[in-house]
Amino acid sequence: GSVRFMWVLFWLLPLQIFCMIGLFDANSVNKVTIKHFWDDPTLSFVREFFCEPDTANNKCMVPKLGGRNHANETEWCIQENNNATDCEDIRDAAQNAAILSSEILYTVNGVWALLLIVLMWVTLCLLQAIITLPIVQRSKESNIPLWLMLPIVGCFAVGYVLSYRNTSIDDLVKDLFWIALVYFISGGLFTLGAILGIVLKFYTVLNGRQRRVKQGLVIVFIATIFMTLLACSTIFVTSLMYYLQIVHLPEENFQRIACTLDMSGSCTGCHDEPQTCPEWSDEDVKKVSETIMKQSATLAAIFFVYAMITLRYGFVLFHYVSRYQIEYV
Repeated sequence: GSVRFMWVLFWLLPLQIFCMIGLFDANSVNKVTIKHFWDDPTLSFVREFFCEPDTANNKCMVPKLGGRNHANETEWCIQENNNATDCEDIRDAAQNAAILSSEILYTVNGVWALLLIVLMWVTLCLLQAIITLPIVQRSKESNIPLWLMLPIVGCFAVGYVLSYRNTSIDDLVKDLFWIALVYFISGGLFTLGAILGIVLKFYTVLNGRQRRVKQGLVIVFIATIFMTLLACSTIFVTSLMYYLQIVHLPEENFQRIACTLDMSGSCTGCHDEPQTCPEWSDEDVKKVSETIMKQSATLAAIFFVYAMITLRYGFVLFHYVSRYQIEYV
């Protein structure tokens, strides 16, 4: 039971860390999301809760700057709501209330998630001390390949998202494709490490030659995980570099990026040349773009920790294999 609980914590801890950081990141872009996706159907329940009664699907839905077919919010309100003129005030009051409530919710949950991470880490350390190192090592030899499934799926998923043009922000940095490529490489190396882990798990040692073969396999396993560490480090450093580079982008780049980020169709000039999006400010674009780069760096850091733990397991395994005693009858 203790060993199973240890592996539950091993699985949950990285997910908990990513979710905690995601909460704080979501809090930083929450205002942008509410402002630009306010009239989207996905936020209909938010409007119903924060808008004045019976205004959630009419007055409170006034688009920023009046949308495509109107000069401003007042004109939209007059034409769409029987000469009313209070749409903008109703919307702004509802948005401010929604932003404040969500910021409180994100902050409280983020702090609670941080406390849970500390508790899980302390519990994990105590469990490994109670179970003892030999039992933990044998358990890792059996479960490391399955444990690596999370970084494998994560690397390939993030690489796909960043490389797929309809969902990427390739206007942000011209070399974003290379980050996606390194994610794919990391996923491939994690996969190779998992396969080697399965081979090591089932490879038995009955004589000196088989021990040398297993030692060779462990060395290949260690080299594979070491290359994975380098790949994750590259993603982490590159993501941070692009995060710092965002503030120095030319203003026209922010307009193109806004058109790429705007999934709700709030931008009115994205079909023009050059592309413009007056609804999105440069600060809005910076916040979302920086969050994307921070999440990439966060995932790379989590995958780096996976690789470090796996590398440590590889060195301990090599030590154990080197000490195998072969008895001859």
